[in-house]
Amino acid sequence: MSNNPTGTSGSGRCSAYYDALRTEEDALSDALGHIRAEEDAGRVTTVEAATERVGLLERHLERCRQLRAEHLGES
Repeated sequence: MSNNPTGTSGSGRCSAYYDALRTEEDALSDALGHIRAEEDAGRVTTVEAATERVGLLERHLERCRQLRAEHLGES
């Protein structure tokens, strides 16, 4: 998910928000890659990997909500 806003209204605030989202997306991608590697190597089962992915995605969504509230003042 790459967002590149082009609007100028509140651009500094939006830019900081999108930068923060990008950082979170990169961290999520790295974490998912790690889980995939662990699963591929047989160190975790498919079910364990799926459980880990669900947890990561839930935490990622919550963090995105927090960032939206912090940067854009929305809940």
